[in-house]
Amino acid sequence: MLDNKRSSLELYHLKQRIRELEKKESAVSSTTLITLYIPAKTQLSDISAKLKSELGTSVNIKDRKTGKAVTEAIRSIISRMQYLKNGKNGLAIFAGTTADTGKTEYYAIEPPEPVTIKDYVCDTRFHVEHLKSMLEQRDQLGVVVIDRGGATFATIRGSHMNIISNNASFVPGKHSRGGQSAGRIERGIELLAQEFYSKMAHKANTIYLEQHPITALVIGGPAMSKDQFIDHPTLDYRLREKIFKVYDVGYTGEAGIRELLVRAGDDLADYAMVRERKLVQQFLEEIGLDSGKAIYGEQFVKGAFEQAAVDILLFSEGIEKIHAKIQCSNCKKAFLESTTPINLEELKVKVNGTACPKCSKYTLSVVSKQYLIEEFERLSMDTGASIEIISLGHEDGKIFYDTFTGIGAILRYKIDL
Repeated sequence: MLDNKRSSLELYHLKQRIRELEKKESAVSSTTLITLYIPAKTQLSDISAKLKSELGTSVNIKDRKTGKAVTEAIRSIISRMQYLKNGKNGLAIFAGTTADTGKTEYYAIEPPEPVTIKDYVCDTRFHVEHLKSMLEQRDQLGVVVIDRGGATFATIRGSHMNIISNNASFVPGKHSRGGQSAGRIERGIELLAQEFYSKMAHKANTIYLEQHPITALVIGGPAMSKDQFIDHPTLDYRLREKIFKVYDVGYTGEAGIRELLVRAGDDLADYAMVRERKLVQQFLEEIGLDSGKAIYGEQFVKGAFEQAAVDILLFSEGIEKIHAKIQCSNCKKAFLESTTPINLEELKVKVNGTACPKCSKYTLSVVSKQYLIEEFERLSMDTGASIEIISLGHEDGKIFYDTFTGIGAILRYKIDL
C-alpha cells in the first residue's frame, strides 16, 4: 500500500521525476547509466564497497568514453553515499551522463513502498520499472448500488473510478390491483426479485473476488433492497466480510454511484478519488453561489496569492506547463517562454536559430526551466496555502481540467481582482 503520509503533491512530483528519468538516454549511446535499488536495512557501507569494486572494473573498459562515463557515474554515487540515510522503504539511485545535458546527473529517491529487489544495472537508460509499479494503487474499493429495478457495480482504485456493469432487473413494481389473484401475483413478483438478487450476488462474487479483487466494499440502495442483497445466501461469505459500510441511496447507475460516494465521503476520506471529488465539489459550489471564495485561471490564482487569500490550490495532474528562461550570452537579455516537457527540445532548437531581439546576435539559449507547479509551491509556502493535485481519473477531475483550466483555488475570504 502506498505511504499514506505522502501528499498528493509529493506523489505528483515523484511521477514527474519518473517520467523525466524514463526519457533520459546515455550521452555516449553505451551502457553508462547506473540504476541502483537498495532495500531497507541494507548497510550502505556494503553498497559503497561494491561500488568501489565496480570502479576498479570500469577502469578496464576498452572504449575510453564509455569507461570515463561509467567511472564518473560511480564516483558521483560514492561521493554522496556518506550523506545518505537508508529509510524504511530503502533507496533508488540513478546516476550517469545523459544525452540531454551532457553532464553527470545524480538522483536519489526514497520510494513510496519498500524496495523488494537489490539491483545494480548499467545500461543505456535508467530502469524505473520497479518505481513505477509502486505507484500503481493496489487497494481497490468495490461499490454496489442496487434496488429492485437494477444494479450497478464499480471499482475505485486511487483516483480512478471504473463502472464495470449496469444491470436492469425487469422485476415488476408492486401490484396494486385486488382480487383473489393479488396474493399469487405478489408472490410471483417476490420470487422474481429474489432471483434477481441471486444473479446479482453471483455477479458480485465473480467481479470482486475474481475479475477485480477488492480490499473493501460499500453498498447503497433502498433499505430493504440492499439488505436482501447482502443477506442473500448466494453472496460469498468472503465478500460479505469485506463490506465496509452500507448507505441509503435512491438511484442505481452512475447517478447512484455518485450519490453513494457523496454520502460516504467522510468515511472513505482515505480513498484519493473521494477526497478529490469532495474538494472539486466544494470549489464548484462556491463558483455556483458566486460567493467570491473560489477562482480559476493561472493569472487570477496568482493574483489571489499576492493577497494571501488562497486557502487550497487545486492543480490538475494534466498540466505540465514549463516556464523556460531564455537568455542571450552576448547582451544578457533574458525573458520567459511557456512550453511543455514534450516540446522543450523543439523550443531549444528554435531559440538557437533565433536572433536576440536586443542585440540581433544568434546567441540565445534556454538556460533554465521551472515547472508551473514549482512556482505555485513557492507561493503556497510563502502564504501558508495547501496544494491538492486533482487527477483526470474521474468525471469531476475532467470537468475541472476542461472547464476551469485545471488551476483553481478555494479562498480564505472574498477578494477583488
